[in-house]
Amino acid sequence: MSRLIVRTLSLFAFLATFALAQAPAATAYTLYADSVSGTPVKMDFSKRMTGINDPGLLFSHFAGKPLLIYYFSPKCVHCQHHFPDYQKLVKEYESRGLTGIGVALGGYIKKNDIRLFIDQHKVSIPVLQDTDMQFGPTYGTGYVPVAFLVLPDGTFYRYEQIKAEAHNHIRETLDKLLPQAK
Repeated sequence: MSRLIVRTLSLFAFLATFALAQAPAATAYTLYADSVSGTPVKMDFSKRMTGINDPGLLFSHFAGKPLLIYYFSPKCVHCQHHFPDYQKLVKEYESRGLTGIGVALGGYIKKNDIRLFIDQHKVSIPVLQDTDMQFGPTYGTGYVPVAFLVLPDGTFYRYEQIKAEAHNHIRETLDKLLPQAK
């Protein structure tokens, strides 16, 4: 009986050690970079997108400004869940010079689906659609939602998981980048 207890305790100790060894380290956010050269990538504002709430709106309009992009699918439950927090973050820093936009998936997504998302979530930021499906394959992860904090020089951070750590990093970066509102 005692051998069984010792073996069981040894097994638990081994598993606990293994689990701690495999625990992911705290996320260290760095500028999105080319996987080969390590050079920071710049956002390409020439990518063609279609404005949803303003058909004349161009992605290039946002170049050179601090920009927070929320890349989403209007039918994605996770996107719907996280959008209010994202929009709140944009509104929090808007008076200090931050601009926020939503970029909806292209392809099979209909404009009416995006408009329904805008209405249901009381979206007050500009929304564009990746109609040529150029944005997602270039900057995406294959999953949505993804957030991007674009600095005025075009370099950016990509947040693949929209969690508290990502929001904290965005706030810390914006607090360093943007002057305090008067």
